[in-house]
Amino acid sequence: MISDLWKSDANWFVTWFNTPAYHALYGARDEAEAVRFIQALTERVFDGHAQNVLDVGCGAGRHAAAFAAQGMQAVGIDLSPNSIQAARTAYGESDHLRFIHGDMRSLENHVKGESFDAVSSLFTSMGYFEADADLSRTIAGVAWALRPNGLFIFDFLNPEQVARGLVEQEVKEAGGYTFTIHRRIVNRWIEKSIQYADPNGEHQHHVERVRALSPDGWRQLLERAGFVIEAHYGDYALAPWRKDAPRSILVARKISCG
Repeated sequence: MISDLWKSDANWFVTWFNTPAYHALYGARDEAEAVRFIQALTERVFDGHAQNVLDVGCGAGRHAAAFAAQGMQAVGIDLSPNSIQAARTAYGESDHLRFIHGDMRSLENHVKGESFDAVSSLFTSMGYFEADADLSRTIAGVAWALRPNGLFIFDFLNPEQVARGLVEQEVKEAGGYTFTIHRRIVNRWIEKSIQYADPNGEHQHHVERVRALSPDGWRQLLERAGFVIEAHYGDYALAPWRKDAPRSILVARKISCG
């Protein structure tokens, strides 16, 4: 289809995440797993101390909706208009649940400072930015949105485990599309090349890029932004992290200056 298999751009997620094909490829997310994960966070991490939660990069809204179902006031923000519309269609909006179309790199334009007890970034969404300045700005924005002593729940993939289980090539059928997918890890980035034909028969090509940053690397970034790491989990059941864990979930507390 496309000869230049790995050609991409810095803001690849802006266009790809807003396509019908993206939602077809990733539409079968595990709703029950999301509910169990948020319930575990509510009971074991928040312990009744989080009333207002912001989910950055909320996608189609399942985690924000799960926070609201636990009795919290939840706000989800995402750069993709299609994702926000899907979230509103699936879960509606109320006094306890709201969805915002916006960029997590400029949270100050969308929410009030020090207005959340907890902020979550789930499914690696903070690892998409190519520019270090964008990543630093986003982490600073999370700190700005949190109240003093607020919690940041940061969920990321485990790069070592990804490398061990990497499937270099596959063909996948989903939502009426046939996706040809290639994967590689290069220059500290995990890349996925996705090719398919759209309903008009036109060949399309998108390349996803995620930082292959280690848990220690993320720890250092968060600590420099004024967070203290309080816990490190390895899956959505909140099992302790270990080197072969599928995920790396950091619980970081914003240091109070008072």
